[in-house]
Formats: sequence, C-alpha cells, structure tokens
Amino acid sequence: MNEKISQIIHLAIKDVWLNDLKNDYTNHFLLKEDSLKNAFYFHLRTRLGEAFLNENHLRIFTEYYVEGERIDLVVVEIDPVRAEGNYLGDVVKRVLAVVEMKYKGCFVSDTVFYKDIEKVMSFINSWGSNTSHYIAFLQEKYFKREEVVNWLSDEQAVTASGKLTELYAYWDEDSDEAVWRVVEY
Repeated sequence: MNEKISQIIHLAIKDVWLNDLKNDYTNHFLLKEDSLKNAFYFHLRTRLGEAFLNENHLRIFTEYYVEGERIDLVVVEIDPVRAEGNYLGDVVKRVLAVVEMKYKGCFVSDTVFYKDIEKVMSFINSWGSNTSHYIAFLQEKYFKREEVVNWLSDEQAVTASGKLTELYAYWDEDSDEAVWRVVEY
C-alpha cells in the first residue's frame, strides 16, 4: 500500500472530524459514543467512496479485535482472493488506520480517556509506523481555551511522533461553543 493511499485516508479522517462530525454534533445527531462511532464509519466510507475502497481492497470495520483488544474503528487492506468463502477477519493483510474514540460528559473521569491512550500507545509500540493511529475524544466539558492541553504526555508525544493524530472536541467556556481540533504528532 503506497503512501498516497495512506495520505488520502488521513485527510479523509481529518475532514470527517473537523467537518462531518462537527456538523452532526451541532445538529444534534450524536448521542453518546456509539452514535459517534457509527457516524464516523458512515462519513469516512462516504468520503473515501466505494470505488476507492474496492480498487485498493480496503475495508472499514468497527469493533475490530486484534491481539485481544477491541478497536473502535479500523481501515484495513484485505486479500480479495482469500475473502471469498473465508471469515473476513482472517483475510486482513494489514491495518492501515486505527481510531479509538471516546464521547463522554463532564462528570466522567479522565481515566477512561487515558486508558484509550495507553491502548493506542501499545499498538504504536507493536506496529510501528506502518499504521496510522488516531484518538478521537469528544468531551462535553467546559474549558478555558488557554488551559486546554493535549491528551498525550511529552514522553508519549515523542513515541507517537509521525504515528498518531489527536482529534478532540470540548466546550469553550468563553464562547460557549464546541471547539473541534486536530493535533498531529
């Protein structure tokens, strides 16, 4: 799989976050994490298009299990020859993108977010730079813009350099609006 295909997927994921999901949230289409996951799947598949997915033997799965862990959403390359008559999960050649998502209210402990970061960091350590990793966190909590910090620690940011993109949304205390951001490490 060439770099151009990975870049197309990366740009589509960012567009889904900054445009489609932001619009869905603003228009009250998202309720809790499962609707976020479903909307992400729908918009990513729409943005990439059936032709692109089929030509490159790509598929998008939710609730994908690998190494005993469940991943919220993945983009994978499949072996189309082996796909006929076999369990689809057994014909995955490569995981191109991993998206771990959280959508939580203001009273939920940050621990759930940090557990997802640890999970994604373990994938980065196992898979290296052949897979793009994303954390997509929507936290319905007010913050002052100047107090917002990224979810990764400095050490994690070094390890994740070139391998992880942070997608996050929160409520700005001053403007009373949801803020949607992307940070590429």
